[in-house]
Order: sequence, then C-alpha cells, then structure tokens
Amino acid sequence: MRIAKIIAIAGVVIVVLLGAAAVILSTLDFNEYKQQIADEAKKATGRDLAIEGDLRLNIFTLNPGLAVAGVRFANAPWGSKPDMATIKRFEVKVSLLPLLSGTLDVDRVVISGADILLERNKAGEGNYEFGPAKKAEPAKKDGAGDAGQLPNLALREVSIEDARLTYKDAQSGQTVVLAVDQLALSGGSDLPLDVTLKGSYNDAPFSVTGGMGSMLVLVGGEDPWPLSVKAEAGGATVSVKGKIGNPAAVSGLDLSVSVTGQDLSAMSAIAQAPVPPLGPYSITAKIKGALDKAIEVPTLNVKIGESALAGKATLQLKGRPALTASLASDLIKLSDFVKEPQGGKSAESDKSSDKNPAAGGGADKRVFPADPLPVDGLKAADANVDLAVKKLIANGIPVDDIQVKLRLRNGDLTVKPLVAQIAGGIIDGNVRLNASQGTPALDLAISGKKIDVGKLLAAMDVTDLLQGTVNTDVTLKGQGQSVRALMASLNGKTNVVMGKGRMKSDALDNYAGGAAKILTQIVVGKKSEYTVINCFVNQFDIQKGVANSKILLFDTEYTTVTGKGSINLGTEEIDYQIDPRPKSVTVNTAVPVQITGMIGDPSISLNTLAAAAKVGGIVGSVFFPPAAIVALGDLGTGDDNPCVKKAGAGGKAGDPKAKPESKGVTDAVKGVGDGVKERLDKGLKGLFGK
Repeated sequence: MRIAKIIAIAGVVIVVLLGAAAVILSTLDFNEYKQQIADEAKKATGRDLAIEGDLRLNIFTLNPGLAVAGVRFANAPWGSKPDMATIKRFEVKVSLLPLLSGTLDVDRVVISGADILLERNKAGEGNYEFGPAKKAEPAKKDGAGDAGQLPNLALREVSIEDARLTYKDAQSGQTVVLAVDQLALSGGSDLPLDVTLKGSYNDAPFSVTGGMGSMLVLVGGEDPWPLSVKAEAGGATVSVKGKIGNPAAVSGLDLSVSVTGQDLSAMSAIAQAPVPPLGPYSITAKIKGALDKAIEVPTLNVKIGESALAGKATLQLKGRPALTASLASDLIKLSDFVKEPQGGKSAESDKSSDKNPAAGGGADKRVFPADPLPVDGLKAADANVDLAVKKLIANGIPVDDIQVKLRLRNGDLTVKPLVAQIAGGIIDGNVRLNASQGTPALDLAISGKKIDVGKLLAAMDVTDLLQGTVNTDVTLKGQGQSVRALMASLNGKTNVVMGKGRMKSDALDNYAGGAAKILTQIVVGKKSEYTVINCFVNQFDIQKGVANSKILLFDTEYTTVTGKGSINLGTEEIDYQIDPRPKSVTVNTAVPVQITGMIGDPSISLNTLAAAAKVGGIVGSVFFPPAAIVALGDLGTGDDNPCVKKAGAGGKAGDPKAKPESKGVTDAVKGVGDGVKERLDKGLKGLFGK
C-alpha cells in the first residue's frame, strides 16, 4: 500500500514538473536565440548566418518540429555573389520514440525557395571549403565504438519546391544549373517511397516518377533495395527497374535499363555541346556488379536508325578503368551515325577554318583539318574490344564480314587485325595510333586484294563506267598533333595495280569534261562503246609529307598514259602532269594535261608549250618508260600482268628500238593530214575560244 502511494506521489510530481516546464518554455521566444545560433555558425565556418524570419520550435508533442524562415548563409569572400545559400522556408518534424531504438524517424521535411551556389575559383578553391578539418578523436575502447555511427533513417514525407542548385567552375568555365520545381517523396519507415520530380537541367526540362524502397532499408537495411523509376529528359525516356543489394556501397546491382528516343540532338542542352541528330534510338541493358569493383553488362542491345549492335561488356572500375567488350552486328549504316549536329558548325569553327595560315589569310581550301586530335580520351581508360559486323554500308558501299580487334593500353591504340570483304575482294591490315607520348604517332598498313571496281562503282550508282580487278597496298607512318600535321610528316608508299578490264569510251567526256574531254577527242577519235584496258599501275613514294609519283601507267587499246609529279600533303598543293601517247599514229599529237592547285580545289589545264612541241613531231613508236617497267616488277604484279608481258616482249612497245607499228614516217605524216591535226586544231580552238 505504501509503494502505491509512493508511485502515485512520484507521478504527481512528474506531471507537475512537466507542466511547469511547459509553462516556462511556452513563455520563451526562440527568436531571441537567433544571434546565438549565428555566432556558433560563425565559429564553426567563419561565415555569417542570418535568420531574418521567425524561428519556431514545437516540443510539446511526441513529434516535435522546427520551422525557420528567411535563412541566408554568406559566400566565400571571393565568391561571385554575396550569399552561398538562401532558403525562404525550412520545416522538419521528427518522432521521438523511435530514437530509443536508434532510428531517426523524420515525419516531414519541407524546403521552399532554396537557392544554393557551389563554385570554384581559378585557384581551385571551393566556396564549400570552410577551413581545415578537425582531427578525428581516437576511438573509444570501452565498448562505445559505435557511438559515432549515424542512426537508421526513416523518411516519411519530403516536399521541395522552387529550389535551385548552381555549380560554377572558373577553371573550366563550366556552369551547371539544376532547378527543382517540385519534388515529392511519400511513404513510411517500412514502406516503399513514391517519387515525383519535375525540374530542369541547364534549362532542359526533366521529370521522374516511380517508386523505391524505404529509406530505412536504403541507409541501414540488409535486404535488397528495390527500384522502379521512369525519367524523361532531352527527348529520351529512361526506365530503370530492379534492385540494389547494398545501396550504401552501390554493390549487388541487378538492374534492367532502357533508353529510347527519336532524336539525340535534343540532348544538346543537357550535354552542353552539339549532339548529332541521330535516331530513332534505343538502348537496353542488364547491369550487375559493384561500383567499387566491376560493372558487368551481360546483355546489351543498341539500335540507332537501321543500325543495331548487341553483345556484352565489363567495366573494371577499381584502379585504372578498363573496358572489355564483345560486340556483334548484322547491319551498320554509317549514315545513321555521321550527321551534322543540330545548327551545323559554330561560327567560331567557321572562322577558324576560313583562314589559311600558310597564305597569310584568305580562303583556306585545305581538306585536312588543323584541329587538335581528340586523343585525351585514349589516356583515360584501357579497352579490349572485339567487333564482328556482317554488313557495313558506307556511302552506299557494302562492306561484309568485318572482324576487328581493338586494344587500348595507356593511350596506345591498336586495331589488329582489321579484316573485311568488299566488292568480291579482301581488305586486310592493321592500324596503330600511339598517344601515350607527347605527340601522337600513326602506323598504318592496309592491303586490298582482287577488289572488283565494277561492283564497287555499281554500289555507288555509277554503272558501266569501269570494269576490272584491283590490288592495292598502303603503308604510312607519321606523327602530329592534328590531321594536318600528321599528313605533313607522313612516310610510306601507296600502290594500285589493275589488270585487264574495260571502261566506257565516253567516260572522260561524261565524268571529267574540260581539258580531259578535249584530250579524249584528240586521242581516241572514232571509238566503240567500250575501250579495252590492258592495265593500270599507280605508285606514290611518300617522304616527309610529299608524295612523289614513282609511276603512273594507264595502257588501253588506243593510248598509253603516263604521269609524273608530286602532291604536298602538308600544304595540299598539287604539281602533276598526265602525258597521253596515242597508238593509232606515229605522230605524237596528244596534249599533256597539267593538274595544279589544291587537293580540295584542283585546277586542270592543257600544257600548251608541250602541245606546240608535239604538233608535227615524229616519234618512232610508243614505248613504256624504263622506270615504269622497273616499278611493275617492284610491285610484284607477276608475269600475268599484261603490262609486264608487253614491256618484256622483244620488238614490242616495251622496246624503244622497235620499228614503228605504222608503215613509216610518210604514212605517219599522211595520218596527221588525214585528220589528227584537224582534231587537234578543233580541240585547241574549243579550249581557248575567242
């Protein structure tokens, strides 16, 4: 009985004390503590904190709340504006009883009118740095080692409106603005959260809807955290569905991701750079693994336009990033990927490309750009990629059965082998671009065997122009910071060899015109629909960016054409002469054609001095230059090449001592009178006009 009285008296005392405390606290004006709070903030950060509105504290319930209005937090002295953060209204309400079990249960958080600025100056200092961090206190050994851990977090409702986060970097000149028009999270401590988010990123609107696991599981739970959200941004729809085994460590990923859209150029505002207008596009992938180890993509499907790519990949993130991938495609069309970005080239780009440094200004007609090669990306990560493509279409030309192995190590990119089939022939080679040193170096070796030129031209909608089979070899080495510098430093050679074939007799008329058309009129005269080609051989030796013609030999049933000259790949200037030698008469009345100017804008004209020297000139026969014969052997064309056979036959065109194929000088002169000179005069008059 006495114990009951004691308990009753104690209860009365507690009630009286609580009532007295409530009465006392109710008389307090918490706004009187605003200056004290500001002083403590100043001590901790060195910055001014001002609370311009009311500070309210409700502690008379089991769900106490704090509300504050008009908060301003000063920026760094060097900042771009006075305040680092301003908040019109902030409110938070928590539950006390869950704290007994170590859980911070937040009933409600409201933030309205927040404007936060994060920035770095040119010295690399951030306005979010408030001085040196305090040394961590040694861990207690009395069993209180877990005292510093954050409690479990349960979040029931969050509402953010009219908020803005800006990041400025004076070093890079980059500015990023994230605006939140509305963010609403609702759920319970053990229930999933519903999410609704609307805002913009760099003025590009986005929205997110969906659901996710509770904050209690996210922060400290051992169960997988479910996730199912849908986002729309930059014209794309992104869907993520699955679970995360350990959200805090971003491990145990098991997600399905899909991205779809109609036009990638709508991403330009988000990317802060022009994006080509590619599409429609879709990406689907399975993602597994852990952020601190490796992200695995066991299933990957990418489609852009009519092109599709599928395979698997692994991204190693621990240490130096490394990508390993095995990809395959039934069809890739380059036209689906190579398109002008929306809005075209920038004005600055146009200005820079319109000036010719070598000419001291004026229009620049050069083809090879002087822009720095984008090789920094090669140094950021390593890669090991195998690619197989059944069919690739480039400018209408189909390339089949492509096999590529790409290896990237510390900026050293190797593509070996590079194998493909084109127009009935085989392309085989390898490419190396080593950017691990200061100046990128290129090493290229490509060969093409038995390529059907007729099929190649037919694929380009140029039919019946030329028929024949071509072999080609290209070996090049060079180094430079740009494509233009690379071309100016090149060393190597190019070879092109074609055997028997035929071409449209009026091909030069239809496709060349100008001086070439006059050349055709002079050389061929009366002709059949097709002209038989005995062979075509072209070889350039390249030294320090200058491509010198070692041989140009084009032999048909009507004429033999040789060439000489050079192309400066650095300045892109051409100095080349093509010399036709007709077989129908012994008088060489053909007019040499001079090609000058720039690679991007060549000029074709007749060499009138050489033409005047040839009119009335008499030669014994048409023969191959000795250099041409030597070059044919160097190319390894073999004895089956008709040019080699003809050049090596005694008494034939390859022998300068051979007798003329005509009946003699008299017949030759008579042949001139019979019409060749007339055609020459007519052609020259047509060229020079009035």
